[in-house]
Amino acid sequence: MSVYDTFGAGLSAGLFALVGVIATSGTSDFHKNASQLEAELQAKAEIALVKFDWASVKVDGQRATVSGAPPNETDAAVLKASGKGGPIWGGVISVETAYSETQQTADISPYVWRAVKKTDGGLTFVGSAPDAETSNSLASYLSVPEGAAIDNRVEVASGAPEAGWADMARFGMDQLSLLDTGEAKLTDLELRLRGIAMDDAARIQVSAAVSNISEPWTGVAEISGPSHWKAEHVGETLVLSGSCETDADKSEIAAIADQYFEGEVIDQMSVASSEYANWVDGVRLGLPHFSKFESGEMAFEPKDAGFSFEGEATASTLQFLREDMAQLEGNYGVQLGVESVTVELNELQGIDLGSDPLIACQMAFDLVMQANAVVFNTGSAEISRNSGETLDKIMAVSETCSENLRFEVAGHTDNTGAREANTLLSEARAQAVANYMQTAGFNSARLIVSGYSPDQPTADNATPEGRAENRRIEFRIQEWSE
Repeated sequence: MSVYDTFGAGLSAGLFALVGVIATSGTSDFHKNASQLEAELQAKAEIALVKFDWASVKVDGQRATVSGAPPNETDAAVLKASGKGGPIWGGVISVETAYSETQQTADISPYVWRAVKKTDGGLTFVGSAPDAETSNSLASYLSVPEGAAIDNRVEVASGAPEAGWADMARFGMDQLSLLDTGEAKLTDLELRLRGIAMDDAARIQVSAAVSNISEPWTGVAEISGPSHWKAEHVGETLVLSGSCETDADKSEIAAIADQYFEGEVIDQMSVASSEYANWVDGVRLGLPHFSKFESGEMAFEPKDAGFSFEGEATASTLQFLREDMAQLEGNYGVQLGVESVTVELNELQGIDLGSDPLIACQMAFDLVMQANAVVFNTGSAEISRNSGETLDKIMAVSETCSENLRFEVAGHTDNTGAREANTLLSEARAQAVANYMQTAGFNSARLIVSGYSPDQPTADNATPEGRAENRRIEFRIQEWSE
């Protein structure tokens, strides 16, 4: 029986060429009629290309034509190759290509890939990989327990280091498999392992293996033991575990979780005295924000990291968490291993923004800012915590805009008070928004800050409602080149 054979293309991407069908027994397929042979070759060609989800193949007689939009030049070159086939062996005698334009993948810097192991043994993958085949191969590298899930959110992007990137990712997952929970994170040429290992031997083994990675790679291991106290998102619930010093502390922590978490809070905490002083202050500062995470865990590990936060949260939640945990006094450290998530822009659903990037970006900002406002504390340029959702939407809109655009952040006031003070306030408030965007990861070179005082009202300053409308932040889009 004939099989569809492949040979190594000799490329670092590890792809295979589309080649001819040969007979393993050395016998020919002449006993088949032409239509039967063509149908068999068509079926086997489709199987051979199943990993290339962008490609399709059409067999005509014994000639194959591959079409589609290759994600990169490497894939395009590899699938032009053909191998042993021909009429004697009943195989493909030639492989032609009919490609549309090669897909353009983003060039990412820094180049980040993360594998996260959850408490149930499930795995989540985020970040970037050089191609879909590598991404899928890494996602299937480790098995998960029955009932646990593999969630692969990795996107294809250019910019991965050439120094055995995929091999280092697999090495990271080998170490991750020894942890109870945690993550393996590749950032350019650095591998960072973070997590919890209940077993001392596993903790020592992983720390040693990661710390001794050979150049050009560097390794950082941040592996902790059992937590003294922990809060964890498990499905739609927030689970509190570990021990508290007093019944009063236990009740207060549970009350904080009930106040800020929208779902069910499961209290598994016990009461036991310890030598750790005032650590509940860190819970008071961090738990309100962690309760709003989409996933992850917050832990107090007094002998290791101090307070650690891992998981996924909006940019505003992460920023407010940073600000509040900076107020923590004492000798406890704070470690953040949190991935920012993008909020949905319901204001733009069903709206045709057009094909012009500048017009589309401006329209998107106008629609979002009309429905949402950046609120400031009275008489100051300090952004109110009530503006968190608006700030997240500003960042989400900015990510939809072309990289050759820059944004003027324009601050406006009403006509109440002295003009000079209003001018300074309008500029300070615009600067506060620009500072937030920069902290959240936006390129500050693409931002212009302007204060227009009361000079450009959109409503009547004679009414309270009109004055409130005039106190606003606007975004004005311009073309930009570095």
